[in-house]
Formats: sequence, C-alpha cells, structure tokens
Amino acid sequence: MPRLFRFALGGCLLLFSLAVSAAQSCDTMVGRLASLEGQVEVQSSRASAWQPATLNQSLCQGDTVRAGARSRATVALVNQAVLRIDENTAMRLDNISGVAEERSVLSLLKGAFQSFSRKPRGFEVSTPYLNGSIEGTEFVFRVTDDEAILTVFEGIVLASNAQGSASVSGGEAVAAKAGQAPQARTVVRPRDAAQWSLYYPPILATGGGQGVSPALRQAADDLSVGRVDEARSGVEQAIAAGGADAGLAYALRAVINVVQNQPDQALADAGQGVSLSPDSTAAKIALSYAQQAKYRISEARDSLQQAVAQQPENALAHARLAELQLMLGERAQASASAQQAVALAPNLGRTQITLGFSALAEFRNEAARAAFEKAIALDSADPLPHLGLGLAKISDGDLLAGRQEIEIAVGLGSSDALLRSYLGKAYFEEKRGPLDADQFDIAKQLDPNDPTPHLYSGIARQTENRPVEAARDLEKSIELNDNRAAYRGRLLLDKDRAARGTSLSRAYNDLGFSQLGVNESTRSLTLDPANDSAHRFLSDTYRNVRRREISRVSELFQAQMMQDNNINPVQPSVSSTNLN
Repeated sequence: MPRLFRFALGGCLLLFSLAVSAAQSCDTMVGRLASLEGQVEVQSSRASAWQPATLNQSLCQGDTVRAGARSRATVALVNQAVLRIDENTAMRLDNISGVAEERSVLSLLKGAFQSFSRKPRGFEVSTPYLNGSIEGTEFVFRVTDDEAILTVFEGIVLASNAQGSASVSGGEAVAAKAGQAPQARTVVRPRDAAQWSLYYPPILATGGGQGVSPALRQAADDLSVGRVDEARSGVEQAIAAGGADAGLAYALRAVINVVQNQPDQALADAGQGVSLSPDSTAAKIALSYAQQAKYRISEARDSLQQAVAQQPENALAHARLAELQLMLGERAQASASAQQAVALAPNLGRTQITLGFSALAEFRNEAARAAFEKAIALDSADPLPHLGLGLAKISDGDLLAGRQEIEIAVGLGSSDALLRSYLGKAYFEEKRGPLDADQFDIAKQLDPNDPTPHLYSGIARQTENRPVEAARDLEKSIELNDNRAAYRGRLLLDKDRAARGTSLSRAYNDLGFSQLGVNESTRSLTLDPANDSAHRFLSDTYRNVRRREISRVSELFQAQMMQDNNINPVQPSVSSTNLN
C-alpha cells in the first residue's frame, strides 16, 4: 500500500476515532447504564449516529437511549433515580440535575420505563400525550401509538396536558389520548404494569436443554428478557397439549409464580413438573426455587443434590446447589460445588454470585467485589450480584455507593421483598427515616410470610427508643420463623452480622419483660442447640437478671465457641470474675 494512501487512511481513522470520542464525552455525566440486555444503543446530543451501548457507559445531557425488540436496560441517574427501560423504548435525558433544588427533565418518546427513586428531588417526564411531575416515588410510564399511561406504585404524581390535569396516588393509574384530558383508570394489581421489568432466574443451562422443544426453548428465552406474557402463552399451550413438554412447562410456570410472589402455586407447579419429568434437571432447579420461596432451604438443597447426581455435567445445577449450601452454612460443600460449576462453565454468572457471597461471609471484600463485578458483566440484569456488590461496598465503609447499588438491585427486582428489606436497612444506616420504614412496609406487603422485614423493622424501632413497636415486629418475625427467634435475614448468603450483632433481647429488657426473652431464647435452643446466636441471645437476656452471672458467662462462652469468625462487639459489662 502506498505510504500516502496509508497516511490518508490513518488520518481518516484518527478523525473518526476523535469524532466518536467527542460524541461519547461530555462536561457533566448525568447517569450510567447499569444493565444491558439485547440491543441497546445511545445517540449523543453531539452526534446523529447511534452507537452500541456498553455496560457502565456514562450518559450526558441530551443523550437518547433506545432498546430494541426483546431488549432491556437500566439507567442510574445522578438525581438518584433508577430507570428500568422496556423493549422498543426511546428516552431522551433532556436536563438531569443532581442538585436537590433543581428539577430534572426527561422525554419518553416511545415505549415504557419504570422509575424507582426515594430522593425527594423534582422530576418531570414529558410524553407526546401526557406529562408528569413527580416527587420521589415509584411509577411506570408507557407511551403507545395513540396514548400515554401512567401507573403509580408509591407517592404522588401530577399528570397533566393542555386539556387538564389529575393527581395520581399510589395504586392508581391515569391515561390520556391526543387532545383529551387525563382520565383515571381502575387497576386491581398496579404492579402488574411492571411485570416486564422483573428478573426470572434461569433453569435451563446455556446451550443445554437437550430434548427441549423449540416452543419451550422460545418460552424460556422470552422469560429471560421479561416477556412474561409471551412465555406464559407458550407454557400454557404446552401444558394443555401434554406430552413430553408438560414437565418443563410446569417448571417454567413455577418460576413465573415464584417471581410474582405466588409461592403456593409455584410449589404445586414445580412438584407437578418433577412428577412428569423426574429426570429433568431444569424441573428440579425450578422446584428448588419454589421450596426456597416457602423457606424450605434444606429440601431445596436436597432437590439439587438429586439433580447433580442425575446430570453431573450441568453447571447451572452445581451453581444453584452452591447457593443453597451457602445459605445453610455449608461453606466447604458450597465451595466445592461452585468450583465444579466454574470448571464446567467458567462464564456462568450464578457461580460468580456464590463465590462473591462466600468471600463476603469471610470478610474477603476485595475478592467478593471482584466476583460480583464479574457476575454483573456476565448477566447485568440479575439483581443478586448488585445486592452483593452493594453489601461489599457498605462493608468497606462506602455507604452511599453501596446503597446506590442496592437501589439498582431493587430496580431490577422490584417485586422481591428481600431486596426491599436490605434497601430499608441501608436507608436506616443513612438515618433516612421514614424511607427505611417505607421499604420495610413494602416488603411486608410483597411477602407477608417473610420474617426478614419484621426483624429489621424491629431492630430499627428498638434503636429509635420505640420498644413496644419493636417488640411487636420481633414477635411477628418469631411467629413467621417457625416460632423461633430470627437472628438474620432470609438471605443467609451474606451471613447478616448486623442483625446477629444486635441483641433481640434488648426490646424485651427495655419493656421489663426479661422472662419473655429467656423463654424465647430457650425455645430457640431447644429447636437448635448448636445455634450460636441463640446462646448469645440468652446470655444477653441474663445481663440484667440477678444471680444469673454463671449462666450468663456460660452462655456467652458457648456462643463464642460455636460462632464462626465475625466482628460482633464484645458483650457489654462482662464484669463477672473468678466464676471457675
């Protein structure tokens, strides 16, 4: 090639590179792409061409984000709003501000997005048929060919256009067509408007599923990108037709019901799936999720052990087994299962999640963050690695960044009560009441059988000198926890030491109900004599009881002997000496 031609070509490439760089750079970053699925593109305000989006890409004022068919994205803005973008959506960031006194404005050109924000900042959304003025809330905005629909989950939105206005509160919806004022719409289950935004855990291994019909493979693919209506249609057809596909169809329907907080129906479907397809690993993975939703963690682990015994080459089954083993505190077994999954499929996100939580439980935060970041790179739509990364950052002392990561997790799994509980904990640590109580209340509504939000709500109220309300919450957590005291959240993966380090007996002692604390801790020890938290609970209960010094020190010693490595504070006022 002539030198002059090479020079000219190099110059063109350099100019093109500089043009792309200029289009992607800006003076002020207003957000980033926190998750990507399918075909997502960004058009800079400084260029007309669309560029493929990249994970964690910075967004600038005036940028437009669009998601193609069977695609989704999540945008985290500097005003602390998390936007979940549906397929076939285009949205322009007109003027996003991180300053509390300034309003942010964006335009929804077509499609839909769900907004999650608990920061009391002004936020305006413009659409062709309807505009919304929002103050820190949760809502879904959708624009179709001839109307705009606004559904509010929490908070208040003022919806308006040239023809009129309407105030929309939580649980309500409003719609407007061209030339018409906003009209209220009745909604029975408001959160159904955001079903497309949820994450449905996989049960079919990538590239696997031998013997799976194209129709069910398509249904599983639809579910992986939130197209739950299309997936359910294929599933129902397979169930109605019967035959070899019915077992897997029931398994897929079980996963849908798990995510949509219908645990009883999920367990029934999963059981039917295993009955029809006893050799199906996917059916047993679905059963494990249904059993976990009913808090039967040991049974879920047993289901997965059967699955890996039948199909030892299935990496997804090994990864799922590792999750359940870690929940039960079986660290050595969990590590072996995770390593087996890594050997079978190195790029499986679920395996990295397990490795991350295992490292987090051992205070190896750097390793935990690396594993969670790799899991996000492999599957950025999965809320669990975002939760884990948030917990790791909080453990490192970066409460703001950690809480923002947990908010992204909630944006990806807004119907997950457990994520809401952890976000409430983060708000509590930031002393941002009543936002913490709001999240605990939402978690209680989403899953009335989960003791976790009651446990954390009780701890929060106890530290706010509200012992009566704290005792009620703690008693409810005990009732929901098989009548034994709860010492940590339902997600045992992170070995929640914040909950374990807080003595649940304090609320009883504050009320003068020391004997009730003794009764509850004794019941826990009867059910599980090796529970170190129960021994600590009983020791704390004895702290203000006369002539119980020997019992107190004995229980504390047993707790210390049985606990794993932790950073729990030493029990205060251990002044008893010469007890031996």
